[in-house]
Amino acid sequence: MSKALRIVLLIPVIAALFFCGCATTDQSAKQESAAAPPPAVEEPEFISHKVYAGETMASIAKWYTGKESKWREIAEDNPGLNPKALKQGDVVKVRVSLATVHTAQPSHSTRPRKAAKKKAARPGTVEDGSSTPSEDEVFGPK
Repeated sequence: MSKALRIVLLIPVIAALFFCGCATTDQSAKQESAAAPPPAVEEPEFISHKVYAGETMASIAKWYTGKESKWREIAEDNPGLNPKALKQGDVVKVRVSLATVHTAQPSHSTRPRKAAKKKAARPGTVEDGSSTPSEDEVFGPK
């Protein structure tokens, strides 16, 4: 085969390779692949709890999750709060996935209990409630 014939036969092959190669570098194909959105990252849902006086992170965890020990997980979701020094009015976020109760904790559930008032001692009784013997009941010399 002559050199000229080889060149004539190679020209269509080279042209075909050139045009096929250009088709793979099409700009619209690149834009479509680049425009694909990243996979959606699901953010956890939260219950917002407003702290009442006397509440602790453990009491909030007990109400929503049923276990006081879950307070650490709740504290991790609330980095701006000191779990050992909650103040009335603070807002604590509780993950819905942790919660077994999805209603707000009532204020009366953590209200400090009033100390029982001591009844005034009746005459003739000792503080433990037993009665003191009268003079007629006392044994021994009078």
